[in-house]
Amino acid sequence: MNDPALVQDIEAASLAEMGNKLAFSKKLQAVANKIHAAHNIDEIILEVSEDICSIFEAENLTIYVTTEDNSSIVSKVKIGLNEFKELKLPINLQSMAGYVASHKIILNIADAYDDAELQKISPKLRFLKEVDKKTGFHTKQMLVFPIVNLQDDSLMGVVQVINTLSGLPFPSICEEGAQELAKTLAIAFNNRRLSPEVVNQPKVAPNLVEQREVQLDVVKAKFDMLVTEGIISGAELELAQRSVRKKNKDLEEVLMGEFQISGADIGKSLSAFFAVPLENYKADRIKPMDLLKKLKHDYVLANGWMPIDESKDEGLIILTPDPEKVKSSRIVNNIFPRHAKISYKVCLRRDFYKTVELFYGVSGMSGDIGDMLTALGGEDEESGIGAEDISAAADNELVKLVNKIIIDAYNQGASDIHIEPYPDKGKTEVRFRKDGTLFNYIEVPPSYRNPLTARIKIMCDLDISERRKPQDDKIKFKKYGPLDIELRVATIPTAGGMEDIVMRILAGGKPIPLDKLGLSVHNNKKLKELIAQTLWPVLRLRPHWLR
Repeated sequence: MNDPALVQDIEAASLAEMGNKLAFSKKLQAVANKIHAAHNIDEIILEVSEDICSIFEAENLTIYVTTEDNSSIVSKVKIGLNEFKELKLPINLQSMAGYVASHKIILNIADAYDDAELQKISPKLRFLKEVDKKTGFHTKQMLVFPIVNLQDDSLMGVVQVINTLSGLPFPSICEEGAQELAKTLAIAFNNRRLSPEVVNQPKVAPNLVEQREVQLDVVKAKFDMLVTEGIISGAELELAQRSVRKKNKDLEEVLMGEFQISGADIGKSLSAFFAVPLENYKADRIKPMDLLKKLKHDYVLANGWMPIDESKDEGLIILTPDPEKVKSSRIVNNIFPRHAKISYKVCLRRDFYKTVELFYGVSGMSGDIGDMLTALGGEDEESGIGAEDISAAADNELVKLVNKIIIDAYNQGASDIHIEPYPDKGKTEVRFRKDGTLFNYIEVPPSYRNPLTARIKIMCDLDISERRKPQDDKIKFKKYGPLDIELRVATIPTAGGMEDIVMRILAGGKPIPLDKLGLSVHNNKKLKELIAQTLWPVLRLRPHWLR
């Protein structure tokens, strides 16, 4: 090689390549720092997705996370499209991401629509053109690589980068960078997940299992069942999704409101997609105080999950509109490490918010009952608080607790509040009567029953030292809270030296016009005739200027 010009060109190309590698390495290191600084998996995915797309100078990026049963991968973030439609792909050879997940190798495709190129990799490999048809996006170049646990070689997820900004295939430097990025993600994912305990899967009805097996070889979306069962057409579903973007509403809300899809059908579709049982709203559900004392109202709303019960068969039961998101984050295991068995149940978003409202209340009172109970003291000690102690602490948590119970009862339309303490280690049940039916509100630990009873007695000027005789009086709640209502209070002694309390809410109201009473036309006419017959003798004797 004696040609000086050729040598100079080679040296220049080599320097340029070194410069490109150095710049790529710096970008990769910056992203790695962000990944390691994130607190949880969801934060990793959301915070660095744009940066990953920028590193590879690509138009589109999708990050998939492996499902709990390792049979599928679910998309968690999509960069570069106007909409994000959550997809579940089977781990098999019939899609790019599924193939990579199955073989744990990197794919660098120059043209996803070139069947000949795909056949060289595998005769069964194909590109899912249906996704492009639905989104209007044209896929060409693809760089797909797996996230593999470095400890046990298990699959943790898949990253799919699509279409270079230059229009050329992804260079080899991108493949090298993908390997390094995958290792960084694997380490970060593993560090933010619980050590592998055996966590049993929730029991699923046989028909859901069959549906899951039948649909493993197709792309799945949350509301596909609505289309396959003819409840709504594909075009109508696309129209609903456009309406969501324009009106900034939830898709479930649009489907039920504008397209008149029943909540039962939507719930059935969600249950089939997530392969967990559907849980409908229950107005009489008891708030699990022991489970929710660690979770504040704002956290539950922001993260979209909460425990609703625990049993021997199902373990800790988690209610959420998005089970896959909660499972993949492993946050439940971190907050409840002692529960070896965790079951998930899916619900409509409206039912989730109604359950949050039922558990935490929607009154103007700040704070949450779990926090108030925790602030009162330990649950294992029998409280001996007297009237003097309570009166001296007018702004303490006990006062807030009683006020919140009354306000929540009023806001929920209850007519009566029943407070029923049980002896020994039994808890105190607080129940609301609404339309003649009693509903459970909360259970108060046994150590708070005496202070609770004493506080209510003080509010209505009853003798707190008298526990052997019934007492009754009323509370003018305007003295203690923001509502101008009265409560008629009655106490009655029960077994074990306890006292039951019933408070009837006497809300002041305006007179209701006769036409608003809901009477039939015939009865309304008869009532007016009777009133006229009754009042006519009186009016006839009055001066004309009073008539």
